[in-house]
Amino acid sequence: MKVQAQAKVNLALDVIGKRNDGYHELDMIMAPISLYNDIEIDIHPVDQITCDGGKIPDHSTIHKTLALLRKEIGLRNHYAIHVLKRIPDQAGLAGSSADAAAVFRAVMAIEGIDLELVKQLEFAKQIGADVPFCLVNRLSRVQGIGEKIRVLPQGWKLSCLIVKPSYGISTPEAFERWHAQAPVHVDVDAVEDAIQNQDFVSLCERMGNALEKPAFQMRPELRELKQKMEALGFDRVMMSGSGSSLMGFFHDLSHLKRAKELCVGMDCFVEIVTIG
Repeated sequence: MKVQAQAKVNLALDVIGKRNDGYHELDMIMAPISLYNDIEIDIHPVDQITCDGGKIPDHSTIHKTLALLRKEIGLRNHYAIHVLKRIPDQAGLAGSSADAAAVFRAVMAIEGIDLELVKQLEFAKQIGADVPFCLVNRLSRVQGIGEKIRVLPQGWKLSCLIVKPSYGISTPEAFERWHAQAPVHVDVDAVEDAIQNQDFVSLCERMGNALEKPAFQMRPELRELKQKMEALGFDRVMMSGSGSSLMGFFHDLSHLKRAKELCVGMDCFVEIVTIG
């Protein structure tokens, strides 16, 4: 079976605070994008996970997914899983979570297991905070630690340029730095309103990411990269997730294509994607 593991971006990310269990309460708007890993999964005598374009760690989200399903449900089979990676790592694009969600769905289909979505999401949050969203895989308001998902009206498609430098951002350190300074909050309701109204100008004005400032403190060169992109005239440039990917928005696709040509020389992963 061949499946796609679709990346995501954050159009809004607000940190509400830290919970007693150590996780952070978040309020976000997340959307799938047209960038994905290809995954091939087949029944095999033993579990075997391989990858083109990168190394799969021994405790990857795919390993966690198989272990959890084997423990909680009981699987009849073992699987050979091969990942062709296109989503860059440490990018704020949920590549590993997308892999987990895709494998989760594929294994459930092969095994003939039918679970209610609520139960699937309960299992998914044990694998990783972004895995529940990646299972739903639709433009959504996402809250809690990522398990509270409200799907928003579909149909509005946006294009943006993803620019991801060679370095990543440590998510735990980004949260630590967020706590160490005066908190920056994002009006996620206003971002949702802009999406509901399909108002591109308002969306560009209201989008925000509370982790962007901490990420720039950790990597000043990421702020410089944003400034270089802004100098190209983008309507808005913003970081996705905890970084280090930056999203550049133009209303006109021809301007986006021209900007891609100019960004290719920045020694970064550069790709135009469709959001939604």
